[in-house]
Amino acid sequence: MSVRTFDPPRAGATRSMMVVLVPLMLVLFISNLDQTIVATALPSIGRDLNDLSGAPWIATSYLLTTAVSTLILGKLGDMYGRKRIFQVSIIVFLAGSVLCGLSGDLLWLVLFRGLQGIGGGGLNSLVMAIIGDVAPPKQRSKYQAALGVVATLALISGPLLGGVFSDDLSWRWIFFINIPVGALAVFIVGARLHLPRPADRQDRRVDVLGGVVVSVFTTTVLLFTTWGGTKRAWDSPVIVSLIAVSAVTLIAYLVIEARAPEAITPLRLFTSSVFNISAIQFLLATMVLFVAMLYTPLFLQTVQHKSAFDAGLYVIPLLIGLVAATSVAGARISKTGGYKWYPPAGAVITGVSMWGMSRADAHTGAIGLIAALFFAGIGIGFFVQVALLSGQNAADYSDLGVATGTLNFFKSLGGAFGAALFGTILTHAMGHAARPADAFHTVFLWTLPFMVLALLLGLVMREKPLSEEMVQVVEGKIEVPEY
Repeated sequence: MSVRTFDPPRAGATRSMMVVLVPLMLVLFISNLDQTIVATALPSIGRDLNDLSGAPWIATSYLLTTAVSTLILGKLGDMYGRKRIFQVSIIVFLAGSVLCGLSGDLLWLVLFRGLQGIGGGGLNSLVMAIIGDVAPPKQRSKYQAALGVVATLALISGPLLGGVFSDDLSWRWIFFINIPVGALAVFIVGARLHLPRPADRQDRRVDVLGGVVVSVFTTTVLLFTTWGGTKRAWDSPVIVSLIAVSAVTLIAYLVIEARAPEAITPLRLFTSSVFNISAIQFLLATMVLFVAMLYTPLFLQTVQHKSAFDAGLYVIPLLIGLVAATSVAGARISKTGGYKWYPPAGAVITGVSMWGMSRADAHTGAIGLIAALFFAGIGIGFFVQVALLSGQNAADYSDLGVATGTLNFFKSLGGAFGAALFGTILTHAMGHAARPADAFHTVFLWTLPFMVLALLLGLVMREKPLSEEMVQVVEGKIEVPEY
């Protein structure tokens, strides 16, 4: 899908607009909250369900299904009406939340998190698309800014709420909290949200088969990379079968995408070296972000014996650095048009910061940890901003929406791989380390090769001058859907 250029009927009164904006804010809050609230609760969940080593899959399964459903549900909203698909997404998300909270073992929790992610994938993208439908063009940036503030508050509140629920109530409340908020949003959306009828959908196709196949491919790759050499020998029938399925589904996916009328990740995008590098950088940046976000609280609770709430406080500087760097980089790029040196600088800053985290032990003070995490957030923020921008700029203007969706797909994959792969590294290191702190040293050190790769990619990536349309995107004057 390309950028919307039509101008549908708008809600005139400010009061009516606020009534619509409230449920959108509520939905955006719980969907963004779910990305970080789990971070500080993972140790509690792992201990309660007797599987601490498998706990990172709680985050992984959600990210995997979210990556695909974001693209599919966005297109379904175009075809069948965003209000209907938005309501279905909320209900699926809430159903997954209830089932997660009631789960009695880790396997069911991981599966239900995947179900929750299917609904969650439609929430963020559809909220922004709905704003494009109901807000007058001149006021759209104001409402998008308000939603941006809500999303930021949710990301920062997540670690704190996760810690409070884990310490004082139960980790199950990190899922149950979604129920009253989501239910209120469903009611208001049903009663007060009125959207234009979708255009003729006879010529639209949704690449469901591509979505299913890429989900199988990414899941099997994650399984054989995390199980191989740890839970199963590399030459065991299970690992060999997973590798074979990965190879077959990759080939099938490439064939499907080459033939699909509206591919979930059009292969023509990957003819650009700039786009390819941007996608890989997005994946690497998000991978390291989730390593810091998930394994820092685990380190603090395991090595320094802090409470879940106290451990959650340390994630906030990481997120503040991320948001600040993204905002500053975006403003500077819109003024100068240059973005070449942000990724190399981000790689160096993030690499040095994660090396600092690898030196932490039971006696490391709060200031040292906070500084390392804050600067790690700054480095990752430079990556996130430029990877998205340069990738969008490398695509044709008509492919801007689908390019954004593809880049966000790689972002979600990065988070999934970061959660699962480094969980395996931690489990293996725990079995060989003299003390728990040494195992976490290994985890944080293993981010450095990925940052070296990101540095090299940033140095070889050529800077393509920003198009006039991309300058407007950076300035917030053009809305780009995520599919």
